[in-house]
Amino acid sequence: MIRTLALAFALTLPAPLAAQDTPDLDARIQSAAEAQEIARLMSEVQGAATAAQIQYSGMVAGAFGPGYQGAIALPAEVPGTWRAIIVGRRSDAPDAPYLGLAEYEVSDGRIISEVIHPTNALPELDGTASAMAQARNFAPRAVIAAGYSSFCAAESGEDGAQPSVTFATIVLPPRENGTFDAYVLNGPIEDGAIPLGKHFRVSFDSYGLDGEPVPVTDTCEVVTWDASDPELAQELAMSVYVTEYAGADAPSPIHAFVSRLLPMSMGVVTGDIVWPMAGGVIGDPVPAAEAGYAPGE
Repeated sequence: MIRTLALAFALTLPAPLAAQDTPDLDARIQSAAEAQEIARLMSEVQGAATAAQIQYSGMVAGAFGPGYQGAIALPAEVPGTWRAIIVGRRSDAPDAPYLGLAEYEVSDGRIISEVIHPTNALPELDGTASAMAQARNFAPRAVIAAGYSSFCAAESGEDGAQPSVTFATIVLPPRENGTFDAYVLNGPIEDGAIPLGKHFRVSFDSYGLDGEPVPVTDTCEVVTWDASDPELAQELAMSVYVTEYAGADAPSPIHAFVSRLLPMSMGVVTGDIVWPMAGGVIGDPVPAAEAGYAPGE
């Protein structure tokens, strides 16, 4: 639900909740801060991988190489710089190794260095890079295998065919203990329409899949706006998209990640409070009633 100017101002006017107003507020704010950090990491990983794929596509003129499977991104030694690897595989056999077709250093979306490996001398990925490449390939399959096969395609295409589901998978770098998560995002994610629901977290450890895929947001809600009219840009910038996150104490990483892609602010309602956010930054929660929003309306 898009609320325009009035709610945009309302979300900034109420005083933030104090800890004495909500006993568990500190823990909820900490959860929101963690969600914001995960969303930032997701955005940086996706940005580095996308920049590398665009550069690689241009350099090889669309001839992507053996079993092209997209890209993964790991932190480089220099802070703020990412090592993006274009991943390939010669076959789908279970024991077929994952290969590095090319490697890039990326900083703030800019390509700093590039190495394209000869087709006859492609290095096998090992360690962290191999684990992340495997997770990128396996995570969407794990979602389907877990029974999450009903998505939000309500309309049939030509000849009654159901619209296909587009997944975007973002694999985060491992933590110090070796575990890591892949986020499988339901798409398509386009300018003018971004799904808020049917997004999943798939966890991995050094042995592979760690537990069942977890639906982070389970709704068919889609944030839409008119991206074709530049005259609406200012109006959208002063608008707030309000969504309810039932049963949760704080916004999820998905909410913070999506808010980075929106031309408007977002208000995420959890219970009787609203979390204002814009550009992936989650503000202090405010009472929903004082923000002019009644949950369930």
